[in-house]
Amino acid sequence: MQAKSLIAALFAVTTATSAFAQSAAPATTGQQLSREQVTAEYVRARNAGEIATSEVDYPKTSATAASQVTREQVMAEFYAARKAGLIPQTEADFDVAQTAKHVVQ
Repeated sequence: MQAKSLIAALFAVTTATSAFAQSAAPATTGQQLSREQVTAEYVRARNAGEIATSEVDYPKTSATAASQVTREQVMAEFYAARKAGLIPQTEADFDVAQTAKHVVQ
């Protein structure tokens, strides 16, 4: 049963992103699809190479972003912030209420 749910979920994700694809997905017609239709569409898309099946299939991303500052500039900013008391040094320096407020936002 879990395999069928997984297939249906994968198909749903595939059809949700079909707006960016070249061809229209059958689910855009507004009809309710049967389980067999969903499975058939998943198998068709998988065989056509439209579904990534491993990390090799995903697009490559840049491992690092180009930086506009040097390492020395970053370290200078860090030391200035630490000297100004903006960087906590110990657990006692953390303001739990302030930290929670930033997490919620």
